[in-house]
Amino acid sequence: MARYQHRDRFHRKANELGLPSRAAFKLEELLMRFKLVGEGGRVIDLGCAPGGWLAILNRTVGSSGCVVGVDLAACPKGIANVITVAGDVADPAVRLKVAEALGSAADLVTSDLAPKLSGITERDQAKLQELLKAALELTRALLKPGGAMIAKVFMGPEFEEIRALFAHDFARVEAVRTGASRSGSSELYLVARGFRSPHRLAT
Repeated sequence: MARYQHRDRFHRKANELGLPSRAAFKLEELLMRFKLVGEGGRVIDLGCAPGGWLAILNRTVGSSGCVVGVDLAACPKGIANVITVAGDVADPAVRLKVAEALGSAADLVTSDLAPKLSGITERDQAKLQELLKAALELTRALLKPGGAMIAKVFMGPEFEEIRALFAHDFARVEAVRTGASRSGSSELYLVARGFRSPHRLAT
């Protein structure tokens, strides 16, 4: 019963605040805990639909900041200081559009990317790893030195390999389970800080 009450509490809160899902509270918790970006910050949100993370990020960076969201699905429109790009994060043309929209290097990249789950853990982990590789490639081009990244992952056979990908580019990588995650879920968030910038796209 406690598990369902926990779930309902976040669903009710999301409905009260006009947020599309409980996922917004996961990001909110991480931002409050790690202080990765603030007023005037520039953020890229990968896998931004249906828009819960965009709303939290927009509130965090304020009117002087900028948030650029990317998703294959329809992205929310009409949010102040938020620009959305429809497309695949692995597409170089999409990366250029994001760079153009952002205007300068990002302080933070967030990724809520996830594959369509097949129920076969090994297959789903492999698909997620490919998505995260694409997200990291974009991040290497557009994140400022010393910047941070938050990425959704799932505990499984490929977890340590995925974590190692982040450790290659960031000085510190932590795996965090949020309070808004469902009980028993394998979902975790990698919080990576201290980006070591190799190559950047011209804007």
